[in-house]
Amino acid sequence: MTRIEIRGLRFRYPGRGEEVLKGVTTVFSESRVTALLGPNASGKTTLFKVLLKVLSPTAGSIHVNGKEIGRLSLAELSKTVAWVPQEEEPLFPYTVHEYLMLGRAPHLGFFDVPTRADERIIRQTLAELGISGLGQRETTDLSGGEKRLIFIARALVQQTEVLILDEPTVHLDLRNKARVLRAIRKAARAGKTVIFSTHDVNEASLVADEVKILNGGRIITQGDPAKVLTEKVLKGIYGTKLVFRRVDRRPIAELSPENFGVRR
Repeated sequence: MTRIEIRGLRFRYPGRGEEVLKGVTTVFSESRVTALLGPNASGKTTLFKVLLKVLSPTAGSIHVNGKEIGRLSLAELSKTVAWVPQEEEPLFPYTVHEYLMLGRAPHLGFFDVPTRADERIIRQTLAELGISGLGQRETTDLSGGEKRLIFIARALVQQTEVLILDEPTVHLDLRNKARVLRAIRKAARAGKTVIFSTHDVNEASLVADEVKILNGGRIITQGDPAKVLTEKVLKGIYGTKLVFRRVDRRPIAELSPENFGVRR
C-alpha cells in the first residue's frame, strides 16, 4: 500500500517570473482513485513531472511511504510508479506485444529474459482493455486511440503500487473511455494509488473517490466529488454557465445552452 504526501511544493520554470506550483500540500491515498481537475495551465502536468522526478521542485517535498522522493533511485521509482503521459510516440516499429514487454523491464535483470508470468500479465492486460487483437500489430501502424490504449496497457503491465495518468481518455471513443475508466477503478480496488488528470468534470465525478481542483498553481479545494464539484466552484474556475443534474447522487455538469445564445 502506498501513500504519497506533498508538502509545500513549489516550482518555477527557468527564465519565468511566476511560479507554476505555489505551495501545494496534499495527500494521495492507497486504494483510491483521485482525479486532478483544473483548467489549462493550472499546473497539473507540472505536478506530475515533479512527482516523477522529471523536474526538481524549487521548494517543498514529496514523500512516498515516508521516504523522501529524492532518496529513491530511478530504478526504485519505476517499480513504484507507472506513468501515462498526455502524448507519446513510439520511436521504433515494435509490435504491441514487444512494446508492452518494455513495461516489465523494471522487474527484469539486465540479462534476464521474459518469463511465462510476464507473458501472462501482458495477455491478461490486453484482454482487460479489449485489445487482444492488437498484440502483433506494429505500434507505428495504430490509430491515435489504439496508441492511447497501449500506452495505458504498458503502465498496467508494469504492476506498480502507484498509477499516474495524464488525461488518459483523450482521443478515445465512448466505448474505449469506458474500458479505461473501468481499468482505473479495478486498479484502485486492487490496492493501488491511482491519480489521473482530466478536463472532463463528469469523468472525475463518476470514477473518482476524491477530486482535487488545481487552479493557478494551488489546490483550491479537495474532497468527495459530490461536495467539491459544485456549480459555484466550477463557475468560478471556468467562468461559464453550467447545467447540473445528479446520477446516483453524483453531480453531472453540462454546458448551458445559454452560452451559445440558446434559451432553455
